[in-house]
Amino acid sequence: MTQDDRSTEAAQGGLTRRAFTGRALTTGAAMTSLSAFLAACGGSSSGGGGGGKTTLHFWKFVAENDDPVIKDAIKRWNKANPSIQVVLETFPPEQYSGTKLTTAFAGGKGPDIFWISPGAFINYVNNGVAAPVDDIVDKATYNKAAVAAVSNDGKMYSLPFEQEPVALYYRKDAFEKAGLQPPTTWEELLSSAKELTTGKRKGIVIEPSPGPYQNFTWYPFLWSAGGEVVNPDSTKSALRTPEAASAFALWGQLIRDGSAPRKVATLSADIGPLGRGEAAMQVCGFWAIAQMKNLFPKVDYGVVPLPTAPNGKPVTVYGGWTQMINARGGHVDQAKQFTKWLWTQDTTFPQQWACRHNSKFSPNPKINEQCADVFDTKPYSIFKDQILPTARAEPRYPDQIVKAVGDGLQAVMFSGKSGEQAANQAADAIDSYLSSYKGAPLNPQA
Repeated sequence: MTQDDRSTEAAQGGLTRRAFTGRALTTGAAMTSLSAFLAACGGSSSGGGGGGKTTLHFWKFVAENDDPVIKDAIKRWNKANPSIQVVLETFPPEQYSGTKLTTAFAGGKGPDIFWISPGAFINYVNNGVAAPVDDIVDKATYNKAAVAAVSNDGKMYSLPFEQEPVALYYRKDAFEKAGLQPPTTWEELLSSAKELTTGKRKGIVIEPSPGPYQNFTWYPFLWSAGGEVVNPDSTKSALRTPEAASAFALWGQLIRDGSAPRKVATLSADIGPLGRGEAAMQVCGFWAIAQMKNLFPKVDYGVVPLPTAPNGKPVTVYGGWTQMINARGGHVDQAKQFTKWLWTQDTTFPQQWACRHNSKFSPNPKINEQCADVFDTKPYSIFKDQILPTARAEPRYPDQIVKAVGDGLQAVMFSGKSGEQAANQAADAIDSYLSSYKGAPLNPQA
């Protein structure tokens, strides 16, 4: 990682889950063998100490700017709960999901509490590692999409604690000079991106590299067209449709027209291309507000919902980590007590995580209400009022499906395939995987 990369992470409030996921996949940490590992996993190595004291091991990845806030909360808990002590252990992002968690669980030494991403969630549920957490929150008061994303057969298997929706960022100076308004439809997006492309500036940045982040930012375009990746009962791909073909074709055309770059220096979760004037528009997430504020404070920019497909609906996607409890650990009840306190009972930490220290909506509306002094001001309010209400949770597809979709996108963007050919290619690979899949539904049931 370069010094510039480190500076960006610090300025945006720590390593985003987007950057984390992209980096993990780049270093070969895709969890294609996760199921085999977890099928043999045992309980946690945490144990009770003398005098009836329980020690809970809490694992997550390193985030230098965020970890002190979590550590302060844990100190408060440990001081008030001498019989249940929490030990936070953090690991380099390159290791966390790809090797550290899987090998720990395979050896029967998984942590009591850990953070999990949507792409890994389903494997832990299918293999019985995740403990239900319905009894620690009032599901009726939580965002319905957030609850559905971590549920199976009516039970929640992880606690969602953040929502980071995706939107279209644009430079006002570029649009004013060209006499253009921000695009609201695919047709306007294509024409604006082409017109705003100059010798030194691209019209738009979309993620060109394969991986979870590229798929994450493409899904809203698929959904707006009326397409889906997998059918409702998770038995076949749903990509063999004109709607899916049109979404693949859109991204292919942006690349072929020269409106979008064929490569970027870092994962485009980094808003740098827009901030530096290398692009007039960029598809990026809620986290980019902090990046712009800290790295490009003089740039006048705007945020609008993602453009919609012909006859399509406004829709976006949100991402976010969730907190999972090891069902095979020896201290499930104590782990639930701490998790409930951290995200629902402590009067300080949930607000810090959402709006005082970071820029992350909470799936708990009460926390967002407490953050009204921040979230009711622009540009946060644009996300709150126009974008978040249309957001779907990031799909919980396993790595095999992520790769199939990504291969389809690469084919239409760089190998001359049509949208229909790319959709069919992805569908073939997904069907092959699903023919032997047995597990929880891949599409959350609302």
